[in-house]
Amino acid sequence: MTVAAMAVDTAEARRAAIIEATDVSVVFNGVAAVDRASVAIHPGRITAICGANGSGKSTLLKCLSGLEAPTGGDIRLAGQALGGLSRRDIARQVAVLGQNPETPAGLNVEELVEQGRYPHRPWLTRLRANDRDAIERAIAAVDLADMRKRQLASLSGGERQRAWVAMALAQEPQILFLDEPTSFLDVRHQAELLTLLRRLNREDRLTIIAVLHDLNQVIEFADDVILMKKGQVLSTGAPADIFTPQSLSHAFGCKVDVVAHPHTGRPFCLIDWVGDDRGRDRVGDDR
Repeated sequence: MTVAAMAVDTAEARRAAIIEATDVSVVFNGVAAVDRASVAIHPGRITAICGANGSGKSTLLKCLSGLEAPTGGDIRLAGQALGGLSRRDIARQVAVLGQNPETPAGLNVEELVEQGRYPHRPWLTRLRANDRDAIERAIAAVDLADMRKRQLASLSGGERQRAWVAMALAQEPQILFLDEPTSFLDVRHQAELLTLLRRLNREDRLTIIAVLHDLNQVIEFADDVILMKKGQVLSTGAPADIFTPQSLSHAFGCKVDVVAHPHTGRPFCLIDWVGDDRGRDRVGDDR
């Protein structure tokens, strides 16, 4: 490819990005939590942010969503400078589900989901017909219609997480940010939540950016990956391209192999949990 063609491709990629961060840094007490990170988020795709604890994943997510102002660099949302937008303007385009959100006392599912309409309502006004419609669609999307009057405190962890997703959907966002959404959920509820999110992405073209720890979940779930270490972006791209034994071992500081899954043939991350090869021959061994 010629230099001119590469320049055209780069320009088109920049125009296509719904969020673009250039040389973004966040410094706390003289330490860079994010160090000159440049990433592009493309619409209608699922992007996972991965890395070891302390690598800057959550801080980068907060910057991209407008919750954290960067110390340096530039972030643009749909071509507009993120720092120049009001909180209400951002919330009309972006919804954020943080880590283990605190359950408000006394609220039921429907009342929680109603909170998602605040960016679209004049202050201290009643819910309008379009608000009610958005709330109904959000509750139906997460399959909680039968639980709409249930107190949040009475729900299981998976049901409560779906209620929070419904609140985010009631904002009618173009982009949904999630910070470790599967934490504190058992395997079944993790699978149900990721299946729900993937359906929302595929059917409604909802752009999703999520911090995830489980590398095999990322392989199954994400279209794109941002791999980080010590505040820096090591690489970006499709999981099949980014997840190599060398890159993952470097990012996480432990031995990670990428092998073919014994049943599906798809890539599978195999971690040396005990620091040697004692269990390695048993994985996928049908003898």
